[in-house]
Amino acid sequence: MGRFVADGIYDQDPVYAALEQHSTDCTVIIPPRKDAVPSGGAATSPTQRDLHIAQIHSVGRFQWKRESGYYLQSHAENAFFRYQTIFGGRLRAKREEAQKREAALGCAVLNRMRELGRPRSYPVKAYPVG
Repeated sequence: MGRFVADGIYDQDPVYAALEQHSTDCTVIIPPRKDAVPSGGAATSPTQRDLHIAQIHSVGRFQWKRESGYYLQSHAENAFFRYQTIFGGRLRAKREEAQKREAALGCAVLNRMRELGRPRSYPVKAYPVG
């Protein structure tokens, strides 16, 4: 696993320990709690969480979320919400291969709908007034 993004509720030692055990080089993006303090070894060997806390103190929580890629999670959640709203919360096909085709077709339909709803922009010539 290369990247793990989660809500602040997952800012807990067991979560970080499990991620360290599973993937040692995984980038962990979990917003620390507002009252979070750096670990005891933050000065000599800071953890990812310690670095996040330091960056939040320097640029602010909102900017940290933008810079760290935390908000990319909302794009995925939004896509799943759209899919479930339009096609329902479950797949209708029984077999795995058919489920893959059904999901791929649903995604293709969503992408087509998004493309059709996108406005076409073009430059407008300015005419002299008078």
